[in-house]
Amino acid sequence: MRQYVIASILIILALASMVYKASLPTTSLLIPYLSDFNSALLVGGLLSILFKIFQDKESESTLRRLLRIHDSVDELGLQEIMPEVQAFNFTDIIQNSDSLVVVMNDGLRWVGNNTVALQNRFSKKSITEIFTVDPQSSFISILAKKTSTTDVDLQKKIHDTWARIEDAYNKSTKKGDLIIYSLKTYPTKSIFLTEDQLVETPYQTASGRASIPVFVYRKVARNDSPYYFAKNDVIAMRAEAKKEKEIKAS
Repeated sequence: MRQYVIASILIILALASMVYKASLPTTSLLIPYLSDFNSALLVGGLLSILFKIFQDKESESTLRRLLRIHDSVDELGLQEIMPEVQAFNFTDIIQNSDSLVVVMNDGLRWVGNNTVALQNRFSKKSITEIFTVDPQSSFISILAKKTSTTDVDLQKKIHDTWARIEDAYNKSTKKGDLIIYSLKTYPTKSIFLTEDQLVETPYQTASGRASIPVFVYRKVARNDSPYYFAKNDVIAMRAEAKKEKEIKAS
């Protein structure tokens, strides 16, 4: 708005100067100077208006683009992205959700970091499903090489994960249901799915380990949202997975 005001003032001054110039006698020494002054004011005012119009169009285009991005994010349920999964606190979804599905490679570190929250979860009415890589699957050798470990050590980590989960259950008041599955295939990402939220982390393609981001989605109405994609994936993997342990509430 300020630019339009300034441009208008410059143009008005240019017009006023022209009127004043016309009132002067033709022999006046001011006429050459007024001509240059008029031209400068007029050009300056017009350029200011043109620049402001161009700037407004660019701003409008940027705003429209940002609004389109916002609409897609909102419609698909994306809540948050964090650059490192360590920054995400799993306690809330573990302790406060009614149903929880967890899909991981071996899961030992995650279970170790969330043992207390899992005990609290098992002490209330809930259902918890844990999916890990099958210790006897052919994927073990590939995953072991990728993470610079041995087949035996990786198999042990998976069995330790199952044991720790069961131990957490036994230390609780055993009011929830727990089912442990081994996958027919292998995870392409970690999945943490509740009745109204999805948390997922990608796996890097290269060998070794790295800090990985975490994506948080809420359940939305769209059936093609990431939440429903993960939910349908879980339904399919549950149907083909092997049930390793099932504990019902006492």
